[in-house]
Amino acid sequence: MAWEALRDNLLAEIDRRIEKRSEASDRPSLRNLGRVFFNRFPPEDMRGRSSENLYGCLFGLLRFMRRWPEGKPKVRIFNPDMRSHGWESRYTVIAILCRDMPFCTASVRGEINRRNLAIHTLSSCNVATRREVDGSLREVLAGNGRDEEGVSHESLLYFEIARHSDPNDLEDLREELTNIL
Repeated sequence: MAWEALRDNLLAEIDRRIEKRSEASDRPSLRNLGRVFFNRFPPEDMRGRSSENLYGCLFGLLRFMRRWPEGKPKVRIFNPDMRSHGWESRYTVIAILCRDMPFCTASVRGEINRRNLAIHTLSSCNVATRREVDGSLREVLAGNGRDEEGVSHESLLYFEIARHSDPNDLEDLREELTNIL
């Protein structure tokens, strides 16, 4: 119960940050993405995280989702830092956007485990969006959009693994995850 209360307090603070700091046109998508993403985020993994970092992570995920021209799996692996990303983590982050399909999280987790990389946080969610013909994001929807026309059903996967800094290793992992999906 205490973890859920912590999560609820952090989410309320994130909502306040969305209202104060984001563009009016981004607010609905940020709120909708925040609800679906943080609802699946393990509450105990929020311990020790500031609302500032969680907001930065959420804003970064929305920015990551903005362009998806071919609808092929999109994988980004990086080490967040305040200056470059507006938030920071002591872990290496893997963000993946792909079509909503079964076993995508398990497939990625299997590859990470095969490489003996410690997973510290894992969150995945199904997201309903509307996109332009060129793949640019119009909006993240509040619901699942199952009965609506023109809705893209996507999976957003988020992993935090032990910190890695070798660009070659990270690129090799990115390529392999893209191939798996």
